Amino acid sequence: MQKRFYLLLGVLLLAIVISGCSAPRGVEEPREFNFRTGSEGLVLQFPEGTPDRIFENDQQIKFTVEIQNRGAYPQFDEIGGLNGFIWVGGFDDSVIDLQPEQRQLDERALEGKSEINREGGYWAAVISGRAFPLPSGTPFYRTPVIATATYHYETVAFADICVDPEPRSTFVREKVCQIDDFSNVEMTGSQGAPVAVTNIEEDATSTNLLFKVWVSDVGGGLLIDENDVSQDPNRGYDWDTLNRVRIVDAMVGNIPMTECRPGIGEYLELRNNRGFIFCRLSTAELSSAYRAPLTVRLEYGYASSVKRDIEVFREINY
Repeated sequence: MQKRFYLLLGVLLLAIVISGCSAPRGVEEPREFNFRTGSEGLVLQFPEGTPDRIFENDQQIKFTVEIQNRGAYPQFDEIGGLNGFIWVGGFDDSVIDLQPEQRQLDERALEGKSEINREGGYWAAVISGRAFPLPSGTPFYRTPVIATATYHYETVAFADICVDPEPRSTFVREKVCQIDDFSNVEMTGSQGAPVAVTNIEEDATSTNLLFKVWVSDVGGGLLIDENDVSQDPNRGYDWDTLNRVRIVDAMVGNIPMTECRPGIGEYLELRNNRGFIFCRLSTAELSSAYRAPLTVRLEYGYASSVKRDIEVFREINY
């Protein structure tokens, strides 16, 4: 009888321990978060309550432009790479004069999305200035005010592909993948950046794997040269420096591509917001079929803008 009592007591204690180790009801276990999604970089907006009516001779105009980083760059260890600036324009500077109080963006505040910061960084730029007397006979002046952020950004794209050094072999063997199944891999969504790798086409010869990597500008802004991010967009850019991205890297697993066109370090020009990189990987040193991630890294400059219409009215003197 005593043995039976101790046996029941042991079972009861074990049940208590197991239930204590289980997650409480209603509490979900942490799930993996893919922060490299979305088609935006820096997003600007005028907050609610921003004035849209001012009067001539106003010497204390001041408002803010909210900036949020909805992309994945820069990560914590990449701080210093964004190199962003804020500009305002679109108006007659003989009627109003507006300038940001701080030209360079606060990069630490605008860190990209990550496992820790799932919403992306935020910063508010303060714009201040004054209004001058309206031209004689003009009752009011209506104009857009355009705030633009220019910055350096990066796209990192991953996709599983099939590596098979003998795709046309006559030997019958079990393979983990078939290259024909990866002839056109459409990327699901974007990679947390305004430039995206949209699909990858794979083919093979007896000695090489061939990849056609399609790239698109999906951010709705202006794709500029990465060396022009400190240039005032109101003055314009040279046409031949627009709509191109620099190819930083292209690898299969940890193996660099044997060759790419355009080459690594060179620029890919996008026509109608689209272009492709052609790469090949020699299979001479490979011995078996396996699946591996194809990684493409791109860098570029980008300009994102927001517009708000304002009116300048004449002072009424009694």
